[in-house]
Amino acid sequence: MIAAMGHLSSAHFNPAVTVAFALTRHFAWEEVPVYIGGQFLGAIPGVGTLRLLFGLVADLGATLPHGSVWQSFGLEILLSAVLMVVIISVATDTRAVGQ
Repeated sequence: MIAAMGHLSSAHFNPAVTVAFALTRHFAWEEVPVYIGGQFLGAIPGVGTLRLLFGLVADLGATLPHGSVWQSFGLEILLSAVLMVVIISVATDTRAVGQ
């Protein structure tokens, strides 16, 4: 999705991406609340669609952790950091998106 849609939205798929762009000075802090608000508003129809398709399922597609809470937290931080590097690289590197 990052490579396919990054040219349309600069890969602002969730608030973590928007904050990361602002932290790396690729996005104005003044626009962060508007984008995060839009992301939450966009999530509402997404949740509704999943509810209509699958009903009330508490762990729909969730991966349940096997280890401790701290192992899960550490892995989430690591995987999120890798994802952010990919998004920042694809969306802002002029070699990937041009001038």
